[in-house]
Amino acid sequence: MKKILLKYFSIVLLFTSGFQLRAQRIDHFTIKQGINGGQDAAVFQDEPVLFDLAIYNKKAQADKRWNMAGDERLKELDDLLKQGKIKKEEYDKEKASIEKNRRTPSGIEIDLTEKNGKIEAIVWKAKFLGAGANAMPVHLPIKPSSPPTPPGPKGGKAMLDADAYYVLTYVIAPGDLMSLAPGAYLIECSINNVTSNEVKLIVKKGNMDAATANSDVISLRLGSYYHHLENGSRVVEYADKILAKNPASVDGLSLKGDGLVLQKSYAQALETYNKAVKEYYRQNGADSEPPEYLQSRIDWLKKQLEQ
Repeated sequence: MKKILLKYFSIVLLFTSGFQLRAQRIDHFTIKQGINGGQDAAVFQDEPVLFDLAIYNKKAQADKRWNMAGDERLKELDDLLKQGKIKKEEYDKEKASIEKNRRTPSGIEIDLTEKNGKIEAIVWKAKFLGAGANAMPVHLPIKPSSPPTPPGPKGGKAMLDADAYYVLTYVIAPGDLMSLAPGAYLIECSINNVTSNEVKLIVKKGNMDAATANSDVISLRLGSYYHHLENGSRVVEYADKILAKNPASVDGLSLKGDGLVLQKSYAQALETYNKAVKEYYRQNGADSEPPEYLQSRIDWLKKQLEQ
């Protein structure tokens, strides 16, 4: 919370200083890549790998925040003027400065049309870090697993404005790493010459041992993998493995709810998500940040059940 307040306070300072500061250049859109929920992952050759590509317009979002900070400052100025804590001349000068420097967030459209089972605009690049000094370009068996969510593009076109946030999920299927040499790989992707951050994949030789294969971490990853492939029964299978060991697992309950939604068992899914929310607050405290994902799923299910 302190970081959020500090960030907001910094934006307000830009307005109150007569706009002497200017934001640094920001690309017209951003691709933020993650691998297995982080920036690097170490896996055995029979594990799945999940890549998340978050695509958004950082410049438009910054412009929107700039304007919102200006609006908040205008409210403060109105209160200060009413309380007699600021002169009318000072009020008019700062208000004019804020209005003059208001920004217009602009969107950009990118083509995410799928053709022959893939989105052609997305280009993957990978390098194998061998024993030598130079990294060697290699092909990795990365495949798309789901359409952008939410909101999905209409007709393959994605409008990246101040409110848009697209997520694409790509996977390497369990066992597909068998064709690759064990070692470290650096991976990035690009759309229209805009390049993502680089993530690191370390491939360990051989298959998972029994303890690793039966761990909650692997069950959760496999459940997420099958969720992206829209295989509800396999999702529920791996969620139940987690819940058999820990019935209060929020991750396990959330995953099971996802699987039940895919199976269109909406009433049971709603019950499961509600239980996950209850466990979340029990484990983290009543004053914790709300579990946004769970709440959004609950709201969606209630609408489905009312129809």
